[in-house]
Formats: sequence, C-alpha cells, structure tokens
Amino acid sequence: MSPYLADGSLNFALTPFGTKPKIELAYAGAVIFSIILFLHVGLAIRFKTRYMLAAIVGCTLEAAGYIARVIAINDPFATGKYSIQQAFIILGPTLIAATQYVMLEKIIHFSYPAASPIKHHLITRIFVISDIITFIVQCGGSVFLLLPNPTMDQVDLGTNILLAGIVMQMVSFVAYISLAIVFYNRALAIESGSAPEITASNIEVDKTAELVSNWKRIYFTLMFSGAAVCLRSGFRIVEFANGFTGPIATNENYMYVFDFLLMAVAMVAFVVVHPGSVLRHAADVGKIEPVVEGGESSPDGSSPVV
Repeated sequence: MSPYLADGSLNFALTPFGTKPKIELAYAGAVIFSIILFLHVGLAIRFKTRYMLAAIVGCTLEAAGYIARVIAINDPFATGKYSIQQAFIILGPTLIAATQYVMLEKIIHFSYPAASPIKHHLITRIFVISDIITFIVQCGGSVFLLLPNPTMDQVDLGTNILLAGIVMQMVSFVAYISLAIVFYNRALAIESGSAPEITASNIEVDKTAELVSNWKRIYFTLMFSGAAVCLRSGFRIVEFANGFTGPIATNENYMYVFDFLLMAVAMVAFVVVHPGSVLRHAADVGKIEPVVEGGESSPDGSSPVV
C-alpha cells in the first residue's frame, strides 16, 4: 500500500499510530509535564525532600516521552521513534509509584506507627523492591520497543512483557492501597479512643507535632494521587490485552484521558499539598522531622526552637 492517500497526505493507517495523531496534544503533554517537573524540582530544593527524587525522575520521563512523541509524529513511519516515546511514557509512572510507597511509610511513622498492620519501616522495603522488579520487567519489554527497527513480532513481544510488568505493578499497588486503608481505620480508632489494645505509649511521636494534626490531609492527598496511578495501570492492562494494533492502542484519545491526565493529576496533587510543607528534611542526619508552627522544629522534633 502507498504511504500516501489520494489527497497527498500521509496514510497513518500504515504507521504504528494507526490513526493520525494530534501533534498539538503531544506539545501540550510535553509543556504541561515540563511545568510540573519544574515545580517539583523547585519544591524539592526548597524543602530538601530527597525522597521525592524518584517521582521527579518519573516526571522527567513523562516530559521526555511527550517530546519524543512530537518527534515521532513528525516522522510517523519510524517505528523506533514511536517506540521511544511509548517506553518513556509507560515507565515514568513506575517511578512515581515508588515515591508514593515511601510517602506512606513517612506518614505512618510521624502519625500513628502503632496503627500500621506491619512494621512501618518494612513498607518501603517491600513495595519499593516490588516496584524495582516490575520496573525491570517493563524495561525488558521496552528493550524490544527500542530496537532500531523492531518488527511487529518484536513489538508484540515487548508489549506482552510490558503487560506482565504492569499487571505485577497493579497487584503490588492494590496490596499497598489495602494496607493504607487498614492503617487509616486503625489510626481513626486510636484518635477516637476506641482501640484500647493500642495505648498512648505505642504512639512514638510527640502529640504536639504538626503532622499528627495534619496526617489526614497528607494521607488523602497520597490516596488521591495513588488512585490516579492505579486507574492508569488498569487502563494500560486493558490496552495491552487488546494488542498493539487494538482499538484502544490506536486511539490516542484514550491515552490522553487515562494516562496523561491521570498522571498529571497524580503529580499536581503533590504540588498542591507537597510533603515538604509538613515534613522538614534534616539533611545532616538524613531523616524527616515534623514541622511545628511557631518556629523551627528541634532535632528531636519535640518542641519549636524560638
């Protein structure tokens, strides 16, 4: 078949895109994620939140992915260029999810650690290791997409490996959300005094610390952001299950609603309520301290230093 239609325009049905993509949407994606990235870098520097680094790298991949998409649209028959943008956009959320795992541990540690169904310091270890495994699997699938001129069989194989990685990520994320819900219910019981088996002595933080009074605000921000990532993973599972040339993969409108929009929302949530606005990073000891209104928190987080 000819790469051109009767009117002289490109026949996008013969390209990896399947249909003519809107380059203005790709430009918008690149600009919006670049702005979000700029804001997160600024906030990370301001609050010294090194634990947000994975999310920043994930946001960088998102911005790079949409920039690569602009390039791919301008050269639509180059399968390699299409594969690069696909790989970047798919891998970015994995790193963003890793930061969310770390954030849950910090929320528990500085609010009600006794409410955690498992030792809170194990949360990061368990789920980040799981995230690393799923990231490696997805990278393995991306390798086939990043070949100079991958065949359709190689693209299908890479897509299936990516599907396996995202399914693994989804299972891990559901377990994480379930753990977070259990913590929330137990923390409410502690606050209401309806959990006599968890006494005040189990609470390892100073009750005057700001995070104790603000833990719900950070928690709900995390859950809102996490729900966006979870929905996005569900979309990708459905997309890949229908194949590289399926009706979802070849209709970019789905991607912009269920991937771009959801991931932008997930990152903007932490711009609106940034963890560093409640947690103070102590760079000299490498830990997080509660911020106490009325002055700087002391090294042990017990009382403000006036």
